[in-house]
Amino acid sequence: MAIDRGKTGRNVIVLLVEDATSQSGGHDENASASADTIQAGLFANRYGFDEGGPQEDFDFIELVIADDLSISSVMRAKLRRISPRTYIGSGKVNEVAEAVRRLRPDAVVTNGQLSPVHQRNLEEEWSTTVLTRADIIFDIFERNASTSEGKLQVELARLSYELPRVTGIGKELSRTGGDMGTRGGGGEQVTAMTKDRIRKRIRQLETRVEKLKKVRELRRKRRVRAGMFTVSLIGYTNSGKSSLLNALTKSDAEVAERYFTTLDPTSRSLYLGSGTRIVLSDTVGFLNDLPPELSAAFRATMEEVAESDLLLHVVDASRENVVFRLESGSRILEEYGFSAIPRVVVFNKIDLLDDEEHLARLQEQVTGSVAVSAHTGNGLDKLMQVLCDEAETRVTD
Repeated sequence: MAIDRGKTGRNVIVLLVEDATSQSGGHDENASASADTIQAGLFANRYGFDEGGPQEDFDFIELVIADDLSISSVMRAKLRRISPRTYIGSGKVNEVAEAVRRLRPDAVVTNGQLSPVHQRNLEEEWSTTVLTRADIIFDIFERNASTSEGKLQVELARLSYELPRVTGIGKELSRTGGDMGTRGGGGEQVTAMTKDRIRKRIRQLETRVEKLKKVRELRRKRRVRAGMFTVSLIGYTNSGKSSLLNALTKSDAEVAERYFTTLDPTSRSLYLGSGTRIVLSDTVGFLNDLPPELSAAFRATMEEVAESDLLLHVVDASRENVVFRLESGSRILEEYGFSAIPRVVVFNKIDLLDDEEHLARLQEQVTGSVAVSAHTGNGLDKLMQVLCDEAETRVTD
């Protein structure tokens, strides 16, 4: 379910759910619930996040803000057991209900692993929209999909996500079937009709995505036959990959300070001198714990990476959670089966850093890393030399 973006304000309450068996992340478990409420003002200056807190929480907060939502309050819930009806305990349900009455948000956004039943019941308890992490991610992808391929992939992922959630009439059914003439329908017959229509659309999308996949495969095969050294820019979303591509190749790929600007591979030729020319490709950004439907939809796009001779793992060095993003990117590479491809870590956006010692510590942790600013050009000459050395090594081998 999406927030009506025609409304003004678009304020939300963020509910961070923490499993009681996980690390406390520096929070006092004995603190009262009210003391555990963090006001949105704490996030005004780079969100002012407590570095001792769980990095996943920081990541989720940034995700909500990336969806262009204004945070009225951030609340925490310690999950000791999952309630079959509401996921969280009744005390926290009542506490959030009181906050909803007081703040009148457009939605409550939570990182809790809600089932469709949980989501529907909480919406009834709180009389407002409840959005999960997956809802936020899909919303960001849908707004940023500009090419026909990107739109196809996002629609395929969304429908694959929604299909098993169509279990009856009401909010769940309208969440999926609103654009298919099912809003206001009733009974099992309508549910079955909706599922059939979704399955048919999924098959159509899969056929079209498969055709696009074959076109990309032909392009890759031509590059392989030509003996082109191929380099893929990978890394967490909004790390500056497209800006780096433009800076190195003097091109004009779309750049924006938002998540998932790039959903389709963008390839450019780069001349390194001495007759050496390589292909540099920008790819869809990584995100920790991406919904499996989106991961599956973009796997074909990520196959561009599988054919690479070298990966430039671009990391935004100015982020407070830079280590978390670096480690998440490495883990995602392993999940896709790309960990064996040679990789160079590129710490980008160093022009935004005030602490040179922080950058030195980062580079000390990652052997062979390069620090650059795609914005100012600082460090690009060293990166170009690294690319030259890597390309020459491949040719020599």
